[in-house]
Amino acid sequence: MEPKEDFGSSGSNGSSQVREVPALPVCPIKLDGTNYLIWSRSVFLAVGARGFSGFLTGASKKPAEQGDAQNKWVTTNYLIMSYLLNSMESTVARGYLLMDSATDIWISAEKTFSKKKNTSQCYEIREKLGDTKQKEMSVFQYYSTLKGLWHELDYYGSFNVINPIDAATFQEWQDNHRLFDFLAGLNVEFEPIRAQILSTKPLPSLEDVFSSIQSEDTRRAAMALPAPQERSALYSDSTVTNVAFRGKTSGAQARPMPVCDYCGKEKHTRDRC
Repeated sequence: MEPKEDFGSSGSNGSSQVREVPALPVCPIKLDGTNYLIWSRSVFLAVGARGFSGFLTGASKKPAEQGDAQNKWVTTNYLIMSYLLNSMESTVARGYLLMDSATDIWISAEKTFSKKKNTSQCYEIREKLGDTKQKEMSVFQYYSTLKGLWHELDYYGSFNVINPIDAATFQEWQDNHRLFDFLAGLNVEFEPIRAQILSTKPLPSLEDVFSSIQSEDTRRAAMALPAPQERSALYSDSTVTNVAFRGKTSGAQARPMPVCDYCGKEKHTRDRC
């Protein structure tokens, strides 16, 4: 249940006793027209955590009677409007500046940028999933990238099942295919553990597989520690010494070039001039 907003009360002298509105944190993501999903989630969590999500959804209605409650509602509405506009790029915010309520801004932005049920958006995400491989990423970075794309796909291509049995079957099918996506993009060094996982009946959950792969990655990193610093320094010093010794030896064995003291030219002496 959504918390009920307290819009203040009147004091004994008729002045407004308005509770202090909690400050809203600066939104780390600015809406630029292409990132609506993460922007809307970030904004909704920030506003909802202060008990004001009703100003976004429209559940919080403006009190009909004039007075402190109505004034408080108007003030809070301005606060949420300001927060929404400041969380947008200036070129985007310009189109919402003259709207009258935070709800109007929120719903209009959703209609404009959400792209729900957009088949082109779903296709683009599926294409990204197919192209996403671990390569130079850590296992955690690779897994997080896939998970973000899966969440986007769930949002843009939501699928509602009425029958509970069908819902469970579809969920199992989806979980298995996401497990296949994750395993297929792993680097070749994980081939043994990948084959072991695929031979397991029934297949383990994606979370359990990630945990196993992460543990294997940590073990491999621990076994590939660099040589100790003392050994590296000793090798460097001996290398320098050997080079210097070879230089001195070659210098000692080299004979001086004869120079004629009559004509001044090299490779002969006066008696052969």
